[in-house]
Amino acid sequence: MLFSENGNAQLARQSKQVKINGRIQYDFEFFKREKDHDWRVGNEFRRVHLSAAGKTGKYFKYKVEVNFAHGKLGFRDVYLEYVNPSVGHIAVGSKAEPTGLEMATSSKYIPFAERAMLTALENFRWGTGIHYACHGLFDKRAGIQMALTNKGVNSEGFVDKQLEKGMNFAARVYGTPLWDTDKKFLWHVGANYATRPYKDLKFRPENHMGDKYHYVVPGGQRRLETGFETAVVYGPYSLQGEYKTAEIAAQNARYDISGYYAMAGIFVTGESRPYKHGAFGRVKPRKDVAHGGYGAVEVLARYSVMEFPSDLIQLPENTGLPGRIQNTALGINWYLTSHVRLMYNFILTADKHPSGNLNTHILRFQVDF
Repeated sequence: MLFSENGNAQLARQSKQVKINGRIQYDFEFFKREKDHDWRVGNEFRRVHLSAAGKTGKYFKYKVEVNFAHGKLGFRDVYLEYVNPSVGHIAVGSKAEPTGLEMATSSKYIPFAERAMLTALENFRWGTGIHYACHGLFDKRAGIQMALTNKGVNSEGFVDKQLEKGMNFAARVYGTPLWDTDKKFLWHVGANYATRPYKDLKFRPENHMGDKYHYVVPGGQRRLETGFETAVVYGPYSLQGEYKTAEIAAQNARYDISGYYAMAGIFVTGESRPYKHGAFGRVKPRKDVAHGGYGAVEVLARYSVMEFPSDLIQLPENTGLPGRIQNTALGINWYLTSHVRLMYNFILTADKHPSGNLNTHILRFQVDF
């Protein structure tokens, strides 16, 4: 009996695994309109995440992650998940919604400091509700993800006491028609769909400290989002792009907003972007600075556009807002180790502003553990 009890206790300890993780992203931003005399300069902790994650038993995982940036507490991943290879992943709580390749890739691994503008057509990255994912289709070359989430605010614990007004449903399918791990070559394709209650569209032009655009649809009721995504990686070279439309239904009208981007990158030191489960992951330098190397260096370019219909721009609520916004961005990433990264972005925003185009410089110091 004593042997049996000790054996059971040992198995119980082995089945409980807890990991403490976190990330710090500290930014400096410099931005100025062409006709302005002075630069606006700011700095912030863009993200300060701390999480505890693990599993209890054979099939159950959990995670609790919060963000402390700006001195405010906000939920991120907070869930209990059932994982079974024959069934998939079923989670209840807060997880990232399946809305596209940019959103599927963690902020620890996105190539630019901010995601492309078209992600503004989606909700906040996380949503609380029921999530499902299966990444093992067609010999693990394809997957499907779905989520039914509420309208709660993450800084308020995602409380939503008005579910009768509708919820969010998002779904995504993806696949890799071509994938050769030996040659570090892959071709990713995907599509996504979402239906949501209406809310005003607010976003910045791929910076986080500048002024927001704020578009309003009077009497807005629902949003229908449709998106397509693709990416190619061949050794150190990578291409990535997405296109998304949002149809906003009002009482007597419908408005179609669209966005797209195209991005290209190269690791001049020879690394390749890692890929798993429909998203890109952690870059590991061939020889980091802790082992006498120089780390990994990545050079990037991205062109990003948002377009708004003329009848939406002509509404009194949207007076003075642009019908088209274009961002041209250049970036350099220096991965000192697989967990430490320095980033520089230059962004030129063309939006027909009376003071001219917006020039933005972003410098980020990032560590995760």
